[in-house]
Amino acid sequence: MNDLGRSHNGWSNGILYIGSYGETNEPTIHVCRFDKSNGSLDILQKVEGVENASYLALHPNGTKLYAVKEIAEAGGEAGGVIAALDIDAETGLLGRVTSSASTIGEHPCYVSVDADGTAAFAANYTGGSIAVLPISPEGEVGPATALLQHACEPGPVTDRQEKPHAHCIAPMPGTAFVCAVDLGMDAVVTYLYNKEEGTLSLQHECMLPGGYGPRHIVFHPELPVAYVANELASSVTQLYVDREKGVLTKGTTYSSIPSDYDGYNDSADIHLSPDGKFLYSSNRGHQSIAVFQVAEESGELTAIQHIGCGGEQPRNFGITPEGDYLLAANQKSGTVVVFRRDPLSGKLEPTGNELKLPSPVCIRFSN
Repeated sequence: MNDLGRSHNGWSNGILYIGSYGETNEPTIHVCRFDKSNGSLDILQKVEGVENASYLALHPNGTKLYAVKEIAEAGGEAGGVIAALDIDAETGLLGRVTSSASTIGEHPCYVSVDADGTAAFAANYTGGSIAVLPISPEGEVGPATALLQHACEPGPVTDRQEKPHAHCIAPMPGTAFVCAVDLGMDAVVTYLYNKEEGTLSLQHECMLPGGYGPRHIVFHPELPVAYVANELASSVTQLYVDREKGVLTKGTTYSSIPSDYDGYNDSADIHLSPDGKFLYSSNRGHQSIAVFQVAEESGELTAIQHIGCGGEQPRNFGITPEGDYLLAANQKSGTVVVFRRDPLSGKLEPTGNELKLPSPVCIRFSN
């Protein structure tokens, strides 16, 4: 299991992982098989022992799964935890937790891994900080080598922006930069990652208008642009990306809900289709997935569809690697709902398939 040169059959067998909120003695990670011929889902394994596994990441070669424990403290020490679990090279099933380390910040809600598999990056929501945890050649996670505390004045949405709330941290593809999205700061902060020392140094801050509450970021596979889902403003902002300097510049902002909707809503997750031609963002309140067409040269967006998510509170969703399906994880209704995706039009259509499991909040397809 520690031979990281091997890679299991993974997505060729339709293996995916779903993280959920739950207590230590409850199953919070489910290993599932997806049938690509009809869009059905089956549970292969239920894993206990990882409290509030609200976000997952895979080692680049697919032999380790990293899960956050979104908790305030562990073992009497303040901070959440990143846990590493073995992935069986043949079946994709999960083994035991082989290592874990503190994020040194309360309630980590996001974990990502650099392209070389040398570090895990954690965003601590309540702690308002980000952390770097080294990953050994065997895929084990070690004690944090860096912790950066964000700081800001209270924002205009007083009950949500009373202090920094780091909500996402993701590598900028093809660079040594890492971008942290902070809902409380109304900012996307770029850091330079020093692989040898396991540290981050501030590179740039891209400020968004007050009250936007940025949550998640996604980078276009070809164009020099990125997109941020603004939770508190129910919108998506296009960012221009200078990959050489690690600088993000604010572009146009687009509403993620229909103009005639005036009820409660907050935006959650955001993804691009594999070919980068369409962008998707989930809405909690409107209970929908917003679909945008991406302009081929400029990356500008045009809304083309709002479709019901088939449940309540679509906190996270995933697009299959081939781009044929979208799976929406509806936290409140306890369902993962499957949509067929038209690769030419980008639009979604319900398949009628859904999987019931408690509080699904993160979907990761095996490598």
